[in-house]
Amino acid sequence: MASQVLLLTYVRGHAPGKRHQSAHTLWAYKMQPTPVRKCADDLVAVVAAATRLHARCIAAAYGPSTAITFIPSSRFPDRRHPVANLARHVHIVAGAERFALGLGRGIDVPGRTVRSDRFVVPDQFMDRVQGRHIMVVDDTWTSGAKVQSAAVTLHEAGAARVTALVVGRWCDYTRSEHKTMLDSHTEAYDALVCPVSGEACTEAAV
Repeated sequence: MASQVLLLTYVRGHAPGKRHQSAHTLWAYKMQPTPVRKCADDLVAVVAAATRLHARCIAAAYGPSTAITFIPSSRFPDRRHPVANLARHVHIVAGAERFALGLGRGIDVPGRTVRSDRFVVPDQFMDRVQGRHIMVVDDTWTSGAKVQSAAVTLHEAGAARVTALVVGRWCDYTRSEHKTMLDSHTEAYDALVCPVSGEACTEAAV
C-alpha cells in the first residue's frame, strides 16, 4: 500500500442542483471525443502549483521521490491517458525518472478492491522501480482501490516507498459523513495551502 497519500482538492460529487464545478472539471478534462482544454489546463495548474510551491514540505515530510508514474486504464492504457499529462507537470528532484505502468490481467475485475494484478511493471522499467521512492499520480480518489493496487504492484516489484498524489478526493453529497465534511469546507481552492499540513504554508517557494 502507499506509504502516504497527498490529496490536493476535494470534489463535490452529487451536489444539490447542477453539477459542481469541481466535479465538472475532473469529468470534462478527459471527456471523449473532445476534452475541455480549460479544465485540463486548470488541473495542470493545480498539480504544478502544489508540487513546486510545496516541494520543500513534501520532501521534508516524505523524502524526495526518485521516480514518477501514473494510473492507466483499459480505456487509456498508456501515455495517451489524460492523467499522464498531469504527471508530466509534477515537479520532482533533478535526476528523477518517469515511467509507465502496464495493465495487468485484473485491470477490469469488478469491484473496488485492492488487487496486485491490476497493474504490472514492464521489464524495461524495473530499474526505475527497484529500491526507489515512487510517486504515483491519479486524478480521482473514490475508494482508492486503483492507487493502492498500483502501490502493491510497485512494492512487489521492489519499490522502497510509494507516495500517491491525487488531484481530487471524490466526496458524495448523498453520504451524510461526506456532506458534513464538505459543508465545513466552503473556502475556495488556495494554492498556498500546503497539501502536507493543510495550513497556509510559510515554506511555499514563491
